[in-house]
Amino acid sequence: EAALPADVDADRIGQVVTNLVGNALAATPAGGSITVTSRREGRDAVVSVADTGEGVREEDLERVFERFYRGQGRSRSTSGNGVGLTIARSIVRGHGGELTAASAGPGHGATFTVRLPADRQ
Repeated sequence: EAALPADVDADRIGQVVTNLVGNALAATPAGGSITVTSRREGRDAVVSVADTGEGVREEDLERVFERFYRGQGRSRSTSGNGVGLTIARSIVRGHGGELTAASAGPGHGATFTVRLPADRQ
């Protein structure tokens, strides 16, 4: 498949993808699945991390990006301190992109999508 060139700080975008995959691993039970895809959409490079885990309530889809927010059902024993998605979104926005969340609700998994302006070489 063709590369998706984009003018980004690879270490920082790598940090974003690592965070998203780590969250998916934490939210997905044994036997579930996590899918990471990359594609070009128009002028954008898009990376999505989808899981079959606990999902996100519709009213929480934006709140998951708030500093220290931990979704309902996330116990304090679950690793993480509620800042990873805040930092990830800040990194993506610093690159002129967007990080969004989608879910059909609790028990239906979630998809986090990074959209970055692609380099047109």
